[in-house]
Amino acid sequence: MNTTNRTVVFLCVAGVSLVLAVAVHYAGRPATSEGFSEVGQEFFPEFLDPLNASELSVVRYDSENREPQSFAVRKNDKGFWTIPSHHDYPAEAEERLARTAASMIGIRKVALQSRSKDDWGRYGVADPSDETAVAAPAEDGEGPKDSRGTRLTLKDSSGNALVDLIVGSAVEGRPQQFFVRQPDKNPVYIAKLNVDLSTKFADWIEPDLLKLNQPDINRVLVNRYSVDEQKGEIVNGEVLDLTKDKTAAKWAIDGLNAETEQVKESAVTDLVRNLDQLKIVGVRPKPEGLNADLTVSEEVANNPLLRQVLQQDMVRQGFFIARGPQNSVQLVSNEGELIAGTSNGVRYTLYFGEIARGSAKDIETGLGEKAAETEAAAKPEAEGSPDAEAKPAESPEKPADDTEKGPRRYLLVKVDYDEALLGPKPTEPAAPEKPAILTDPSAPQTPAPDAKPAPDEKPADEKPADEKPADEKPADEKPADEKPAEGKPADEKAADKEPATDPKTPDQGNCDEPANSPTPAAADEKPATDKPAEPAAAPAPADEKPAADKPAEPNPAEKPATPDESAKPADPTAPQAPPVAPPDPRAEAQKQYDQALGEYEASKAAFPGALKAWEDRAKEGQKRVKELSDRFSGWYYVITAESFEKFQLSRAQVVEPKTAAPAPTDGPGASPLPGIPGLPGIPGLPGAPGN
Repeated sequence: MNTTNRTVVFLCVAGVSLVLAVAVHYAGRPATSEGFSEVGQEFFPEFLDPLNASELSVVRYDSENREPQSFAVRKNDKGFWTIPSHHDYPAEAEERLARTAASMIGIRKVALQSRSKDDWGRYGVADPSDETAVAAPAEDGEGPKDSRGTRLTLKDSSGNALVDLIVGSAVEGRPQQFFVRQPDKNPVYIAKLNVDLSTKFADWIEPDLLKLNQPDINRVLVNRYSVDEQKGEIVNGEVLDLTKDKTAAKWAIDGLNAETEQVKESAVTDLVRNLDQLKIVGVRPKPEGLNADLTVSEEVANNPLLRQVLQQDMVRQGFFIARGPQNSVQLVSNEGELIAGTSNGVRYTLYFGEIARGSAKDIETGLGEKAAETEAAAKPEAEGSPDAEAKPAESPEKPADDTEKGPRRYLLVKVDYDEALLGPKPTEPAAPEKPAILTDPSAPQTPAPDAKPAPDEKPADEKPADEKPADEKPADEKPADEKPAEGKPADEKAADKEPATDPKTPDQGNCDEPANSPTPAAADEKPATDKPAEPAAAPAPADEKPAADKPAEPNPAEKPATPDESAKPADPTAPQAPPVAPPDPRAEAQKQYDQALGEYEASKAAFPGALKAWEDRAKEGQKRVKELSDRFSGWYYVITAESFEKFQLSRAQVVEPKTAAPAPTDGPGASPLPGIPGLPGIPGLPGAPGN
């Protein structure tokens, strides 16, 4: 072989070796189209606006019931959010959906974990609806774990998928990082997520069922009747009628003995708080024919077949249409009712019905309880008692599969407008009428009885009120006793009967009887007692005033004169204090009129604001009633056992004995320790009133 041929052979071998080397190199590289080349990229680069999402669905596998459970919220044609999986119940999902959608924007593939389909079970990213998926193998002695993940899907209004991702197990040691997979692809990636994947019904609805504020509640009536289904009768129970005083912010109850009882404010506050925070855990659609105000529609009422269907449905939930007074139709329920009124005129009526049975999903939707209800309805019918709820021992037959304990209850809610709850409507104040004395110039300035007496005249009405006219003789009887010293009594028989010649008897009488004795005999004897030896020595004073009115003459041993007697002048000729002029009626009338006018002006200025506030509350209440009526019109609700029990108050829980008022601990007359003399208010102790 010559040199040229040898060179060609070497070149061929080198070329073949190069080709083989390149082939081996590329054969050993991982496929870039299945994973590695996409690390760091976004899962959904075209999804940029969370408001484009109009539907969200979450599907997860229920390992206990061995079936996938789905939950969805969707915007309907009218623009309202509903929950298709729960009878299209209205959802307050816009904000939550926006947060969920926003959390899916910009999600990146942090790392590639596996490209093999066989690893789906290990990382929990198998499709939850895949019936062929098997449990992942045990690790480190643990039992097998479910291989299925949670599938989250966001769609636009046209039904196109904006996001579709299966979220698997959390990555150990890496917070907020999960194994994820796109449903139509094999690779498993690690991604950082902060997304809300709740499938709980209560998380996607309006949490405040009644939409009321606790301070606005001013009336609560609890009527604890029940229904005897065997006899078809209502069994009356306790009725608690509670009203709230707007000014004092205190509750009162009808029939309270104010002297010995008082309302237990904490119990009422707890009830009112439960109304404010009432939550629902499930819903059922009401049958056709039951109006928003819980009356039967005319179409159903006139159709026996439809009426029978309605009655059967309502009886299953624990509600009945009964005949009331004057043949009126009214709704009654197994466990009574509660009425709550607010200050804006909204009146809520809550009817408590039958026990809601079944699993947690059954409680929410009732879709799986039809067979159980049919069986439960047939059993009591055979036993002769259609009321399966009447036996408390049967309530835990089918406990719910969640943390809530105790039997849940069906609830119907009705709202209407009651203007009386707003309080009296403000009325425009009327101007005060001006008194006639201020408008008629001819009206007397002073009434005749209060006219001033002449200076030389002393009428009987002028005598001060503190004198004792009952102890003195009237003015028309004085002349009979004025001149006993001259021996000319007006009554000769009296003078003949008792002569003033014995000085002893008058002296004794003067000492024993008070000076203002009202008896005529004492008044006749006193002139002789004062001056027995000289009966005519002082005729002038005797003419003007009887001796009984002279306070200076009795000796010191006699009883001192009373304040009324000392205030009476001894001599009418002595100067007297000028009489107090009576108040001017015109000035008094003007003063009272000015005061009434001021109050009227203040009320008139405040009236427009008070009327507007009242009318605003009325409009707000009417608007709220319309909104709530639309909201409650189509649904039975299910509430927790805890809420139901808080509504079942008895009078013994609301009323307590009145506590005694505490003794004063400071101030005048207060005793620092009990039992020490001087405590005021206890007769018999020093310092007590009356001692």
